[in-house]
Amino acid sequence: MAGHRGYLSIVDPDKPLFERSTITCGHCQKVVFVKPGTASTVYLIPIRPKDEHDLVVIGQFIEEPGAFCRVCMRAICLTCCDTGTCRTWEQMIEAMEQKPTPPPVLVDPSGRPLR
Repeated sequence: MAGHRGYLSIVDPDKPLFERSTITCGHCQKVVFVKPGTASTVYLIPIRPKDEHDLVVIGQFIEEPGAFCRVCMRAICLTCCDTGTCRTWEQMIEAMEQKPTPPPVLVDPSGRPLR
């Protein structure tokens, strides 16, 4: 599978081997399944079962056009694409590091704060 950025294999002795090509969102680090042979331009979105008895949709996917951020030049997930802004993972980590850390709150065994 040339051109993919990652590959997922799930081995379960009670189920068939599950394999998919993947990309990692350049903004939030979410792993997204991609359709093989599409150069990461078609995403495979798993169909969520309505309940635990809905076995018809397990393993089925909806094909969606992929997303690419032209600011940071990275493939991104559809959720980050919908925000319309470029905020890379590195920028989010740096912003978190700049926030002051609140002082720890000491609690007694019942969970009430100590004064």
